[in-house]
Order: sequence, then structure tokens, then C-alpha cells
Amino acid sequence: MILADHEPEEETMYGHHVSVADGEAFLSASRMLFGPITQRFSRGEAPSLPKLVSVNLGACRLSEIRAKSHLVLNDRAFWRSFDPDAIKILMQLKGRSRFEQQQTAIDLGPRAAIIYDPVRSYSLQNLSDVDQLILQVPRSTFGDETLARLSAPLPLPGEDDSLTHIVSGLMQMAIGEAHKLDEAGCRRVGDSLVQLVNGLIQAKPMAPEFRRSPLEALRERIVAYIDANLARSNLSAEDIARHMGCSRRYLHRAFEGEGATLERFVWDRRLERSKEELLSPARASASISEIAFACGFNSSAHFSRAFKSKYDVAPRELRERVRTVVH
Repeated sequence: MILADHEPEEETMYGHHVSVADGEAFLSASRMLFGPITQRFSRGEAPSLPKLVSVNLGACRLSEIRAKSHLVLNDRAFWRSFDPDAIKILMQLKGRSRFEQQQTAIDLGPRAAIIYDPVRSYSLQNLSDVDQLILQVPRSTFGDETLARLSAPLPLPGEDDSLTHIVSGLMQMAIGEAHKLDEAGCRRVGDSLVQLVNGLIQAKPMAPEFRRSPLEALRERIVAYIDANLARSNLSAEDIARHMGCSRRYLHRAFEGEGATLERFVWDRRLERSKEELLSPARASASISEIAFACGFNSSAHFSRAFKSKYDVAPRELRERVRTVVH
């Protein structure tokens, strides 16, 4: 296997709401649309083979991927503040795939579909040539109770289910006819898909072990937002409350009983992320200062003192230990 990683190339545009990327541009376009995912293709694959068509539907974004067998990995630890915060619906048109998240594995064949929350790490192993539709619906369009139903990936009923059949048909129509729609038409299709996807999620009974209270669901959203914005040294309770659409008081209620304030949680999360990056082979070439700033610390010296206080080892010493073990 090889890690495919190339600089962005210009996409071919079809109107202001439809774009097409193939070959090496496929990789950079995928990361731009879906966040910092890793895609691994078999050695020797022709770069002209993968193709990504993406349609802006106002509130939603719909993409079609056609590619040879490949592996997709998503690790939330490396998401950035500007990456899309959206629930995903994956509809398999052709080929076989295996999706894994939260210790749940789902096999996907033609006409199978799942809804999942990429706030949790996942892997998608495309076992053959695939043709897939991916609909991204902004998290802000869902209520906390609906989001709580996605604590694990949600397989959809087959196309004999009328609502699934309608959603499937509308997604395929939108990707095929989007170049004929004006901006207002695209928005109307997107609004319809938001309502239909909400219906699909709410129609699925939620297992007792995945039920969440409103405060638990809010805390989960807060943690996801913090993780995506750790690089911002000015991340504050006011900013988080504004993004969550609630008061600071209600924000802090979500952390009652956790044994730490929200501010302390953010601080500990920064240190945990920095430890992950120090131990990551992918960050071996990054300096201690680069890692400190990437995790939201304003001073590398301050970071080193805080890190040693929490883990009883200095960042540089920890990295040296890892290198000694590896070599």
C-alpha cells in the first residue's frame, strides 16, 4: 500500500455549484471537502482513475466518488477548525465496502447505505471498484436527540423502505441533474434532503445504551468543537457557548460531575493532543515548538513546563525515548 498525498490541483468547474476533480486532484479535493482523511491506494494505481464530482446544494453538499479499491481513514485528532462539521450519508451504488466505527462493522453492497457522525474516528475499506454517493448535512441542522442516535453508525433499511427509496432517488437525481439546476433549485433540493435525512434518523429506534440526555448530547458536541479548534490559543467559553447556541451557564452545566471545569478540560485536551502528536510517526519531523503552537500553546517554554507537570516527563525527553525504542 502507498499513502497518496499530493499538492492540490485546479478542479474542473461546471457552473458555480458543481465541481469535478480526478487524477491527483482527487486527493486534495477529497481532503478539502471531507477533512484530513487519509486515502491509501494499491501501489501502481493509475492516477487518472479516481473521480470526484461535488455539488453544492445550499445547506448540503453531495459528492460522487468513483475509484479503484482503496482504504479511507479518518482520525479526529488531526481535524482543523475550518473542516466541515457535517453528518454524512454514504450510499453505495456499486462495489463492496466495509465501514468500521465505534467497534461496529457494517458491510456495504450495492444499494446499501449508512448514516454516520465523522466526529468519531472511522475507517472505510473499499474492497473493489466503487461508485458511492456521500451527502454532507451540517450538524447544526440536527437536534441533540437526533445526534445522540448517531453514537454508532446507522445502517439504513433497503430500498424497499419508501423513505430510503425517496432519499436514494433524490440523491441520484441531484448528482446527475445538478448542472441543469440554478442556485435556487439546488437550495430547494438541499432543504428537502435535510428534512428527509432527519426523518430517516428519527425513524430508527435508538438502542438504550446509546440514549443521551440533552446535557450529555451537548457535552459531546462541545468536546467535538474543542477537539476541532485546539490550535486556536484564544478558544474561550464565550466562543464555545456562541457556537453551541447556549449560555455560558448552561455550557458549564454540561461538565458538572466531571471533576473539572470547562477551562481545565480544554487545557488537559491540549496536553493530550500534544502527547499524541509527539508520539506520532507522522509528526516526527515537527519541532517541539511547532507541536506546542499547533495545540494552542503560546509559548514552547510554558508548554514544556505544563507537559512535564502532567506527565512527569519533558516533551523532548518523551520524544527521545520513542526514537530510542523505534531504532
